[in-house]
Amino acid sequence: MALTDEDKTWFAAQLGVLRAESSERINALRAEFSEHVSALRAGFSEQLSALRAEFIQRLEAQRIELSDRIEKSETTLLTEFHKWASPVELRQRSHAAAMRAFDAELEAVSERVTKLERPAPPAA
Repeated sequence: MALTDEDKTWFAAQLGVLRAESSERINALRAEFSEHVSALRAGFSEQLSALRAEFIQRLEAQRIELSDRIEKSETTLLTEFHKWASPVELRQRSHAAAMRAFDAELEAVSERVTKLERPAPPAA
């Protein structure tokens, strides 16, 4: 059975109608898809901004906590060093005074020994 020209025209018209309907549906789906993509982008952007703000806030809190801990450690170290250095400095001062006294006494003894060891002047 062969198709007549009238059948061919009818099929062509039906195909044209289907093509137009398909084109309309595709364009409608494309627009709907674009709307959904835009909504997802907006939502994602909002979530990303919120996450960024939360991250910055947490990072700042960590920085402050670390700074406080470093300051406490420095204070503790300086306090302990001062506790150690004060008695050492006092001992050093007392040792320095004792050394000066020993030096003076040694000098006096050295002068006495030198006077004793000098040859006596010849008798005239």
